[in-house]
Amino acid sequence: MLALIMAGGRGSRLQMGEKGLVRLCDRPLIEYVLDTLENSGLEPVVITTPRTPYTANYCRVREIDQICTEGIGYVEDLVEAVEILGEKGPVLIVCADIPGLRPEHLDYILSRYVASGNSACSVWIPSSLVPVQGCMQSYTREISGVEAVPAGLNILLGSAITREQDELCILIDDPLLSFNINNQAELIAAEKFFSRS
Repeated sequence: MLALIMAGGRGSRLQMGEKGLVRLCDRPLIEYVLDTLENSGLEPVVITTPRTPYTANYCRVREIDQICTEGIGYVEDLVEAVEILGEKGPVLIVCADIPGLRPEHLDYILSRYVASGNSACSVWIPSSLVPVQGCMQSYTREISGVEAVPAGLNILLGSAITREQDELCILIDDPLLSFNINNQAELIAAEKFFSRS
C-alpha cells in the first residue's frame, strides 16, 4: 500500500523550523515515521511544500520519494499528491509528527481496514491518554463509547479522494500514539517519554 507522509506544514506552533526535522531524542521526527513504514513493508512518499525545502533536501539525501505540492492546505495538498501519483487504491496518510507509531499498530490498522470493506479509515486514541502525556486536545469525538482524539493516521481510497467516503473508525488505547508534536510543551513531554522507553 502506498503511504503518504504529510510534511509540508509551517510548524508555526512549534516555532523550531520545519516540524519534520525537529529533533526528538536526537532524531528528526520524520525519521521515526519513515522507519516504521519501511519496517512494515510500505512504500513511503513524503509530501512537502515550498515551505519545507529542508525536508525536501533531507528526502533527496536519503533517496526517499517525495512530491512537492502547492502548500494551499492539508486536504488540498493530499488531494494534489494522490492525483499526481494517479493512485486509485487505498492510501495510508500519516502525519510526520507521530513518533510513537510502530509496525504493530500498522498491522492492526491495515488488517481491520481490509476486513471491514470500508473505503476509508480513521485512527483514534482515548482522550484520557492525552492530558497524561502532557499534549493538547484539539478535537474530540465519541468512538466505541469512548471520548477520543485523532491519532494522525487515515486511509482513503485514491479513486474517491475528492468525495466523502464510508469510514471505519478504529480506537487504539496505546500511550505511544498520544504524541502528535505541535508545540514545545508536547516536544518536552515526548522527550521525557521516549528517553525512558
